[in-house]
Amino acid sequence: MAALALLAAPCEDRPVRAAREAPLRGAAQLAERRFTAWRGRSGRRYVASVFAVQDGHALNFTDAVLLAVSPERTIVAARDSGAFGIDAALTRWRDAAAMAGACEIHVHLLAEDSQSRRAALADLTPEA
Repeated sequence: MAALALLAAPCEDRPVRAAREAPLRGAAQLAERRFTAWRGRSGRRYVASVFAVQDGHALNFTDAVLLAVSPERTIVAARDSGAFGIDAALTRWRDAAAMAGACEIHVHLLAEDSQSRRAALADLTPEA
């Protein structure tokens, strides 16, 4: 019976192999897609702001998780913006992500400290 209950559990409650985008239903009515959410491999949800890959505002946030996202809605690259937002390093990262196929940068601001950001990155990126 326990196995049957596990099979009936919603997908969001079960770990997955790769992070996947799970857009916010409340934001679906907006003409412009400004917010989205990702489900990590653990099933945890990460809300993010959406920026075009060349929008410099995406790199202005400190203490954020940055996700470079392809048109196919996969994460091409991810990193912690850092406490100081080192412009040259972030710009090189963004340019490399764009060359790898990223069209957007998703910015997750709700991880409160470096440990939380590392955990979010580990959950959102594939296992090595």
